[in-house]
Order: sequence, then C-alpha cells, then structure tokens
Amino acid sequence: MLEHKPPFPKRHSRRHEQGNWTLSFADMMTLLLCFFVLMLAVSKVDKTRYAAMSSIMAEAMKGKAAPSNTDKDAPLPPGKKEKNLFELQLELSRTIGRDKEALSLKLRPDAVAINLKGAVFFKLGDATLTNRAKDILNRIVGPLTEQRYDLIIEGHSDNIPIHSDRYPSNWELSSARASSVARFFIARGFPKDDIKVMGLADTQPLAPNVDDKGIPLPLNQSKNRRVIILVKPGKAS
Repeated sequence: MLEHKPPFPKRHSRRHEQGNWTLSFADMMTLLLCFFVLMLAVSKVDKTRYAAMSSIMAEAMKGKAAPSNTDKDAPLPPGKKEKNLFELQLELSRTIGRDKEALSLKLRPDAVAINLKGAVFFKLGDATLTNRAKDILNRIVGPLTEQRYDLIIEGHSDNIPIHSDRYPSNWELSSARASSVARFFIARGFPKDDIKVMGLADTQPLAPNVDDKGIPLPLNQSKNRRVIILVKPGKAS
C-alpha cells in the first residue's frame, strides 16, 4: 500500500508573508524619508518657530488637534481673520523682534506663555514697569486685544527675602508685579473681566536658586524673577 503523504505547503502563502514584510519595510522607509525632509525644511527656521511646530506635532501624535481659539464671545471685526494659538505665537514672535532677550514665547497645548524677564521689566525689589517694559508691552497688547482671549498673569520671584513697608515678603512683590502688567493692559483697552492675577513668590522656580551646598546662584535667581502671561482662548458665555 502506498503511503499517503501530506500535500506540499502552498507557495503562495510564503509569497504572501514576504509581501507583507516588504510592504512594512517600504512604509518604514517612507516615514524615514518624510522625517528627513521635515528636518531639512525646519533647519532654516528660527528657534521660536521650531519650538512651536514641535509642540503642535507632539499634540498631533497624541491624537489631539492643534490648539485653536474657536470659543469667543464676540464676532471678529470685519476683515479680521480668526487666529489659532499657533498663529498668535508666530505673530507675537514677529512683533517682539529684537527684544527676544527681554521675553520669550512658548506654545502650550492650551495657551501661549509669554515670559517677561524681571531684569528688563522691573528694578530689583520694585514693581513699577520700566520704560522699556512699557514699550514692549505696547507692541504685544495689540494682537491680544484683536480677539477675545483670557489672560492669567503670574508673578514669580527668586528666593531672596524682601522686607519693606510696601512689600513685606515676596508674595506681595510678585503679586504687585503681576498686577502692574494687568493694569497696563486694562488701561489700553483689554477687558478687566478677562484677566486673572496670581502672585506665586518663589514657589515655582525655573532653575534652582542655590546649589547643593546652599550657595546662591545669581544667574538662576535672575531667571526666576519673571512675570508669565498665559494667553488662552476666550470662553463662550
């Protein structure tokens, strides 16, 4: 009796497996090509725009849409185009121009953060805006009043204690600095109901105020003296 042998494996199944592998490899190579094209495209873009684009891409990779100020109370003036936060960040970057050493911009998922560096905007231990500070704020107030935005203005200090009749502690000083910025915007037409002011003293430093041995770090302390303006889309009533 002849022994019954199982049929040979179908060759087309192996070709099918090879085809899937080839397709996956091609997809990977296409993604790599897109990556290098993107890197080449942004290689000539300034750092501010690159950081903004990186934030947008990061949110997109998480499946989130780019931040947009679609919520608003009032219609835009005739001829004015609604801007999302990415576009606002680019406009502010062009507006500040040569004053980038006085402030910096960062695009967050829900806001544009404007970092006003304390050494430029205030004298040490004081909450009065300098003349240069007023000039810079005059330029950025325009884009912020064209549409309905909410502002959260945070005052931050270093860890150096302050004891004066006007400012018993850094809590009062940081609050006063944030309030000075808020009053400046209100005086130039920004709705006061859309502004919140916070004094955070030295509770949220950008960099350590002292080293491991407790020795003060003046450069870091200077970075920590700042006012942050968080620009968020206005909420519909």
